[in-house]
Formats: sequence, structure tokens, C-alpha cells
Amino acid sequence: MESQSRKLREFTSTKMILHWTKLLSIVILFENANGWNSSSDAVSVPTIIKLQALDMWTLEMEWTMNQKEERRNQTYEIQVGRTTNMDIVDRINVSRGSLDTVHTMVWTSQLPLNCVDHSVRIRLVSDASPSSSWSLWKTNKGETHNTIRLFPDRQVLREGSTVMFCCIYPTETNTTFMFFRNSPYKANNISPQVKAIRVENISATNHYGVNFYSEDSNDTAVNYVTFPPEKPQDFRCETEDMRNVSCSWKMRRAPNLRGPQRRNYTLLISDSRAVSCKPEPNACRFEVVPQQIHYNITLLVTNSLGRASETYKFNITDRVFPVPARLDVAAGVLDSVVVLQLNGSFKGLLLSCQIEIEPSVPIEGLDKNGSDSMQSYTFRLQHLKPSTQYSTRGRCAVQGNDWGRWTEPRTFNTEPLVTIDLWRRIRDDPNRTVTLVWKNVSSDSSCIEAYEVCVSNSNPQRSVCMNVTQKQTELPLDLHMCNITVRAVTQSGLSIPSHITIPPAYTDIPKEKRIMGNEKEFHLTWMRDSVATCDYIVEWCMLGIASPCNLQWRKVPVNQTSLNLDTADFKAGVQYTFTIYSCSAEGHRPREKQIGYLEEQEPMEYPTLDTNPHITWSSVNLKWTFKEEDPSHAGFITGYVITVQEDSEAGSDLNSFRQSVDDPHSKSFTVSGLEEDQPYRFLLAACTSAGCGPETTGTFRTRKNYYLLTAKILTPLLGLFCCCICLWSNRSMLRGFPNETFGFLHIKALDLDEDLYEASEKIHSLKIEDCKWCDVEILSPTVAEKTWLASAEDPSHSFIGPKVTMPSFLSPSYHLPAGLTNFTYMSSVQQDVPLETPETEATRQDSDISGFSSDYVAT
Repeated sequence: MESQSRKLREFTSTKMILHWTKLLSIVILFENANGWNSSSDAVSVPTIIKLQALDMWTLEMEWTMNQKEERRNQTYEIQVGRTTNMDIVDRINVSRGSLDTVHTMVWTSQLPLNCVDHSVRIRLVSDASPSSSWSLWKTNKGETHNTIRLFPDRQVLREGSTVMFCCIYPTETNTTFMFFRNSPYKANNISPQVKAIRVENISATNHYGVNFYSEDSNDTAVNYVTFPPEKPQDFRCETEDMRNVSCSWKMRRAPNLRGPQRRNYTLLISDSRAVSCKPEPNACRFEVVPQQIHYNITLLVTNSLGRASETYKFNITDRVFPVPARLDVAAGVLDSVVVLQLNGSFKGLLLSCQIEIEPSVPIEGLDKNGSDSMQSYTFRLQHLKPSTQYSTRGRCAVQGNDWGRWTEPRTFNTEPLVTIDLWRRIRDDPNRTVTLVWKNVSSDSSCIEAYEVCVSNSNPQRSVCMNVTQKQTELPLDLHMCNITVRAVTQSGLSIPSHITIPPAYTDIPKEKRIMGNEKEFHLTWMRDSVATCDYIVEWCMLGIASPCNLQWRKVPVNQTSLNLDTADFKAGVQYTFTIYSCSAEGHRPREKQIGYLEEQEPMEYPTLDTNPHITWSSVNLKWTFKEEDPSHAGFITGYVITVQEDSEAGSDLNSFRQSVDDPHSKSFTVSGLEEDQPYRFLLAACTSAGCGPETTGTFRTRKNYYLLTAKILTPLLGLFCCCICLWSNRSMLRGFPNETFGFLHIKALDLDEDLYEASEKIHSLKIEDCKWCDVEILSPTVAEKTWLASAEDPSHSFIGPKVTMPSFLSPSYHLPAGLTNFTYMSSVQQDVPLETPETEATRQDSDISGFSSDYVAT
């Protein structure tokens, strides 16, 4: 038992000795190993505990340093080797000050880490003591592929930096050129399978990026070049409704990338919560924190290359700028209503709102206490123009703050002004009828659907309304006064009413006067009516007397007694009647009529000449008919012109003369100084101040002057009768005297002039007839008688006296008749009677008559 215990103790002691011997050997070996890598057993070697790629460009290295004594500042030298050959591409010295801690460093490579292996080693360097040995190499492996790969690809690069682009081949290659932005670059040999190019100071690209490819590959890599964010400018926050806060800012340089490569904006609200913002536009919103007045807002801008920030502190009540949520307009004719609606939590704030309207309307404003519900501000705009387009906008503010922004302009059109200009015409025969006519004083009458006509009577009291579609209507009325109202029915309602009063029946006849226009205008003037209470009305028909009348009227202020009418709408040769009405409480009554022409023209109508005028042997009393007051004439009839011509067949060279009748109402005229029994042509024409019109022609013959003819016949007969009486009373004394004694008595007792003979021949009133009761004996002349007859041709012998045998009834007991009839004048040219002619009773008579030297024969 004891031997066993002794053996167990010996075995345990031996085992313990072996354990400590092994431990001591390990310590000795470790110390020797440190001594092999150090020039001094007192300097420790840093240990790289971690090496990893953070991205395509950066390596993060972590190491530790085990030292016995504390050193405040430690300097480490770091080498970066590339490929398996450990080609040193960078040397870095870094300082660290703490002991027994993990040190970290981030290294950025110009060549993508994916291209080749990158290795790192480190040592401690010190000016006071020898440097430590290098640590072992720590390697970050590059990529290997069975196909060609390009790096970098789909990466964001920093503007202005120097970047290396590589191409990894599955096998060794002899590529000499690679392309960046389609420009060739000479390829550098990184390793037998890796080629690279170096591009310096790369510039920013657009959001489509820049390409990179190899000459012997169809693959293309696309990368984006941008710049780190900059600090935002003009960072401000404000609220429009006290429910949401809007923040805005400006960037000196606008970002050039979109999509996943874009910048990110974040609002940090009072260090309590973060709100992500949209990148475009430069604005962001967040909800108001209840009961919070003061805010501290930080704007954070980041992208893959860096970050920037800006902070803004404010009192929210100082940053309230209300903006109306709605702007409504109710357009009228001469005014409109604009309503601004505010939707927000403005309780406890005094708000002011105003509107602006273009063109040329002053700004109007209203003040009101704020509330937590919808608020309306109503503005009434007056003195607007009808049928006009306006634009309005509104804005609001909290008292003491600046105005909020304007709303978007709202365009509206005022309603057309449908003002009716009303007039009437009254016709009393056979029944009283009023014709209402009106005009629309409006720029656009297309909105009018109908017209409402209302007639109101006071005796008896009643009112009747009706709708018409035309601009005139006829109404049968009684003799009493009544009021008439006309309104237009439009899409928006009824227009302003137009009133007119129809006076009771009247018999006044207005006075008339004539006027004359000129080439520019009709100038109308009238006497002022002292009892007139409203405007004068001047009425006329645009077409004169033509039908339809096309009635026109013009209002003239009561203090004005003249009117000028432009002649553009009037025609020459048309008579116009202008009626001036004066106004009183009972309506309009005619005061004066003015009739005139713009320009007179010659008449177009013919006078009608009476075919049975009163005619004498020296004058013709012409009569005619003509409507001198007919308004259809082309001018005022001023009189008539009568042209008198001798109607002769001798030729066209006629004697003529003119007579004027200056009174247009006179319809007769006596033309005197004419010759008897002579045809005359009379031409009659009506005249105006512009000239005479067409002529009416009539031909009339003057009568024979029987008084003169009778005097010429009776005078010689009376002388013959006296001679006969004298001879008869002395017949006893005359017997026995030879015939030659009384030869001197053979005178031409009835020596009528040749003109009387010719007149007798024309009228054929005296003819030679057979004398059935005369017994005339023709005797052969003696030699003495032949001598006497021959001497009859001598002008000095005035008297001839044939021997006449008195018939038996002229015996002394026969009484001469009281007068002689059936005269005829014969030529005094003597005719020779052949003696060989057989003598008959008729021949004897003819012979006697032919040989009788007197110029007439009495039977």
C-alpha cells in the first residue's frame, strides 16, 4: 500500500516536471523567435490581426502592439505590396498613442482591389530605439475569372481624382491599348493576366456615365463621376397652415447623377427624429410637433463620396406665411365676388388677406382673427367693365410677419352688359296700338335667350308680363297712361330693366320746319322745353319713307338742344323726318318735326297736265295736278317751269319762251301774248333747288278773233249801206246822167285786205255759192268799156264798174234786205273769157263773175 502510494507520488512528480519542462522550452523558443526578428530583444513586432476590403478601393487593416513599457506616441511604417511578387506600391507612416489596443487604418488604392492581390505588412519605428521587425504579410486576394472582367464597373468616382482601370484576362495576354471615353490609353502590365490604364483628373459625367473597354473585348464597363456634397445654402423653414413645416435650400452646384447614385437628403428634427426628403426639388416637409414652438432642424446631404450638413433654428410663430387653399370668383356684369379660403390651425393669430386684380384695379384687404377651421375672406370688386377678361390672385399674412406667397392667378370674364335701349311708336287709328322696339347695348348678345316685356296699368291696377324672342312687339292699349318694362333673359339671370312711360292719348300737332344737311352731318336744333324732366328723344326712319321703316332714335340730355347726326348712314335724294320728343312725368310727347334732305336732287315725277284748258285767241290758261308735298320726291318742290313753243311744220327752228311758277302749291298759269288761231306746245316740269324734273307736253291752238273779223266786215258794209240809202233817196236826180259821169263811183266798196281773205279761206266760213234768186245779165262790153277794163290794170285806177243789169226784184218797189250775207273774197286778177264759149245760163253767170272786177260777190 505504501509502495503503491510512493509510486503514485513519483509518477505525479515526474509528470509535473515534464509539463513545466515543455512549458519552459516553449517560452525559450518564443523568446528566441523574437530575437531572430529583432535587432534587440527589447522591441516587440506589431501583429496584423485583420485585413479586409471595405469596397473596391479601400482596405481596412487592424493590428495590435504588445509592449512592456508605455509610449505616448508610436509611429508605424506600413507597406502595401501588389501581386504575388509583393511589388511595393505605397509606404505609409502613421502615429498611434495607446498601448494594448487595436489600431486601425484605412488605405485607398488607385487600382481596384478586385484586379490583383494586395498585401500589407507593418513595423514599429522609433527615433529613440531601433525599429521592430516587419510583421508577416497579410494579403487581400484579387478576383480570378474564366472570362474577361473590367474594373471598376458601375462605380461612382470622385471628380478630379486619378483612377486606374484594369482588365482581368483568364490567361496571359499581350493587350497594348485600352479605351476610356472612347479615347485610347496605353495599357500597363500589372501581371501576366492583368492590364491597366491610368486616367488622371477625371471630370464629372452626366447621369449616363462614362464607358471603359479593352481593344480585344466586346464587354464595356460604365462608371459615374461626380463630386462630394457641399454645404446647403439659404436653408429656411416655414409653415403655411401651422400643420406642416416646409424647409427649402439651395445648392451652389446642382447634382449630376440620378437613380441609385443620387444624393440623399435627410432632415434631423430637434435631434429626435429623421425625415427622408426627395432630392428634387430642394424642399422637404414634416409635421408640426404639437405644442412645440422652437425648432432646431439639421439638413444632412450625403452621397457615396461624402456628406455635408446645415442647421436652422426658428420660432414657428415667426415663420407662418399663410397661403389660401382656394380662390373662387363669381363674375357679374359690373362687379364680381372673390372668395379666399384658408385651411389651417391659426387660432390665436391675427390674419390679413388681400387680393390683386389686373388690369388696373386697386388692391383690397381684409383682417380677421384666425381659427382652427376653414376660413373665408370675401371681396366684392366694383367698377369693372362688362365683357372683359380679368386676372386675380390673393395672399395672406400673420400680423407682424411678411406676406405669404401669391396664389396662382385666376382668370375670369365679366358678364356682358345687356342694357336695353327702349323706344315706342304709337298709332291711334283705328285703335290705339303701341309698337315697342329696342336695341341691345351689349358687346355680345349671344347670351340672350329671350326678352321679358311687362305692362303695368294704374287704372285699373294690373300688370301683365310675357316673353318674346324678337326685338319688337305690338301691344294694344287703352287711352290711359301705362308703364312698360323690358328685360333681357340671359343664362345668368335677368338684365337691368329698361322702362318707358306711354302717355295718355293726346291731339297735339308738333310744328314743322325744313332743314338741309351737308356732306358731313345733319345738324338739328330745337327750342328748349322748360318743363322737360328727362332726356329728349330724336326719332327718324333710316330708310326715309321706304318700308320697312328701320326706326332709329337717339337720346339727348335734357340740358342740350342740338344733335349732330353723321351722314354716313343717310342717302342723297331721300327725305328724312326727324321728330323731337320732350319728356315729362307722363312720358314723351312730340315737340317738333324737322324735315330735310342730305342733298336734294331733281324730281323724278311728271306733272299731270289738264287736257281741256281755257283758251282764248291770245292766251291759254294751263292747269295741272302734282303732289308737291309727297315725301317720296328727291327734294322740296320749289315751283314749276313752263316752256312755250310754236308748233309749226316749217322746221325745228321754233320760237319759244319760258314762264316760271314760284309757288309750288299753285296749279294753274295763264300764258298770254299768243297769236290767234295758232298751235302751241307747252312743256311743264316741277323743280327743286337741284333742278327741274321730266317735262309733261301738251299742244293747244288759240282761238280765232271773231270780233276783229266782224269789225272788218261790218265797217265796209255799213259804208255801202249808207251809200245805198243816199243814192236811193236821190234816185230821181241821178236818172239821165251818163254812166261816165259817175265813173268815179266805181270804187272797191268792199276793199278788204288780203289777210282777211286768207283768213276766210282758212276757216272756209265764206264760200261762193250758186245764186238761186239773182237774175244777172251779162252784156258784151262796148269799145269804151273795153278801154276802161284795159285800164284796170293800171294801178292808178282804183275803181272799176261793170255794167250790171239789176234783176227784177230790185225794182224801185223792192226793198233791200236789212243785211247782206254769204260774203266771199275773190282775187282782183281779171280773167279773160273766151267769146266762143257757148252761152248758157251757167256760163253767163261764170262769165259775169269772171269779168266782175270787184273783190267780192254779194248774193
